Amino acid sequence: MFEIEKHFKFHAAHQLMHHDGVCHRLHGHSYILIIRLKSELLHTSGSSTNMVIDFAILKDEVQSFIDQYLDHHFLNETLETDSPTAEFIAEWIYKKLKTNILRLSSVTVFETASSSVTYSE
Repeated sequence: MFEIEKHFKFHAAHQLMHHDGVCHRLHGHSYILIIRLKSELLHTSGSSTNMVIDFAILKDEVQSFIDQYLDHHFLNETLETDSPTAEFIAEWIYKKLKTNILRLSSVTVFETASSSVTYSE
């Protein structure tokens, strides 16, 4: 089994309306997003021979998604929730990307350098 991953970065603001601590106030993070794909097989022909997926194709697909929904956005609005936690964000991204990235196995969101969550089905 092959597992590949690609790392991305985005900046966004959010507010956790139900949180008892400081995160109930509007604030932002520099998020790290890790996209993982799994496959038992590699492409056997064409420009992606011996690859699960061309990293450039994966980058283009995910970066356009990040630009549209996440980077420099207010996540409460774009994710349509009053509590866009790291867990919620990871699941939301996974479900949105799964329709276009067929071998998607998991999504990891780092909210800080030491705090992350991984979502998979």
